[in-house]
Amino acid sequence: MSTVSSPPRLLEAQVLTDAAQLQRLVPEWEELWRADPRATPFQSPRWLLPWWRHIGRGALLTLAWRDAQGALAGLAPLYVWPDADGRRQLFPLGIATTDYLDVLARPGSEEVVARDLFARLHDLHERWDVLHFPQQRAGSPLLAAAAAHPRAHVLAGEPNPVLALDAPGRIPRSTLANLRTCRNRAAGIGSLSFATANAQEIPACLDALQRLHAQRWTQRGEPGVLAGTAVRAAHSESAPLLHAAGLLRLHVLRLAGETVAVLHALADAPQRAARSHYYYISGFDPGHAFFSPGSLLLAHAIEQAQGEGAVAFDFLRGAEPYKYRWGAADRPMFTLRLASR
Repeated sequence: MSTVSSPPRLLEAQVLTDAAQLQRLVPEWEELWRADPRATPFQSPRWLLPWWRHIGRGALLTLAWRDAQGALAGLAPLYVWPDADGRRQLFPLGIATTDYLDVLARPGSEEVVARDLFARLHDLHERWDVLHFPQQRAGSPLLAAAAAHPRAHVLAGEPNPVLALDAPGRIPRSTLANLRTCRNRAAGIGSLSFATANAQEIPACLDALQRLHAQRWTQRGEPGVLAGTAVRAAHSESAPLLHAAGLLRLHVLRLAGETVAVLHALADAPQRAARSHYYYISGFDPGHAFFSPGSLLLAHAIEQAQGEGAVAFDFLRGAEPYKYRWGAADRPMFTLRLASR
């Protein structure tokens, strides 16, 4: 661990450049993540460290801030990846397969951490060429700090359609009618049962998710996002960790005992106020498409989120039409870009 040489600031910044340093930070990282009211499960070490071990490539260039008492006050998990043109791209851990990629900060330290990030990156400019930081929400302290930086650019990103659960009548009547039709069709061929995987059932459910997801995408002539061994390994490692913290929801739909759909969702920490559930990925058996098992399981996941007191069901990035049929409304998202020189 090396300290960056720069003028004194309110927080001490350190640079983490190898996985062992990042691993040793996990207890403090977890505590910081729980303290940040804006943090989502995607910023947890339970999600990002498996991602880095199995999917990430390049060199870590993570910044950590400590307060005067030595407590971790901020964290920006970054890494450098050289692209095909030789440009050294500076990315957040989790990019491409992760949503809500923001820095972590303790309440009261958000603006200091965000401003100091730009200063520290200037100090480190010889190690990277272009920062690409997608999945930023409106009101992010990082975007506010970028407004004062001459080389920073904030671009519109893919919106996140979000279904509000704290108001009645949010799901359109046409969708509810379609669900009734699907249930009636399924009842004609067998009994339906819904379940949420426990710790022992996680490996089998992940295998079923991968198989069902692949079946659907094979019909389109594409492998699907779970086809890579690295992606599957990352989920196999992260899922039990997320489950142990109360963050994982692996919903399963069975028809006459046969698994016909699996939905992978995440949830905010149990102690978090105004919690959201996040629809990450799903798979269903295309042979049963006539009664739409994916829609039935999604309805179950939304009901479960409501039952747990969640205020929002977040469909995550992408403006696919089916999300709006459930009554979701766009949450604007942004991408921060910055050149080192």
